[in-house]
Amino acid sequence: MVVVDRPGAGIVVAADDDRDTPSSPATPSRFSTHSGAPEQRPLSPAAIERLNTYLHTGGSILFDTREQGEAADPRSGAGTRRLQQLVRGLEIPPLAPVPPDHVLTKAFYLMQDFPGRFSGAPLWVENREGRAGDEVSSIIVGGNDYAGAWAIDNNNRPMFAVVPGGEHQREQAFRFGVNLVMYTLTGNYKTDQVHVPSILERLGQ
Repeated sequence: MVVVDRPGAGIVVAADDDRDTPSSPATPSRFSTHSGAPEQRPLSPAAIERLNTYLHTGGSILFDTREQGEAADPRSGAGTRRLQQLVRGLEIPPLAPVPPDHVLTKAFYLMQDFPGRFSGAPLWVENREGRAGDEVSSIIVGGNDYAGAWAIDNNNRPMFAVVPGGEHQREQAFRFGVNLVMYTLTGNYKTDQVHVPSILERLGQ
């Protein structure tokens, strides 16, 4: 599990076990990612309880099924079924594909696609249709193996090939990561009208 702490705290890489399950207020983390491995055991009831507390107190988790676009819906696919088994008992809200005007498309970089090591799998967030507020989605689900695109070795070289778009796609994956962290740490501030002129200027409109 990769945990991105509040500004100044850096990035912590922790093992996928119950001891490293984020919770609040024991950990200051606002955002974490989880990429399920086939050999990973399901989380214990105590770990699920800590995760639910974490989500209910402002935390967000990116679940990456790494299905390379084979499942267009997070309710199907082998990776999704494995994820459901691992986190059974976690209180996951209704999800919907990221809409074109979502803050994730403009938190820092302007983008409509969210590739990782692979591309093609949609990104899903909480379905907030008809609801007001600036809450950040507590659950984000994708399948493009984002950590695989971000991973570097001790010599700062990429660890895995990115397909089909090569290094340009890797750059887009890093941009998505920046947007993701900005979104989880700052919320929906980019929806404020004060930002509209600068966004339109960047879009060339």
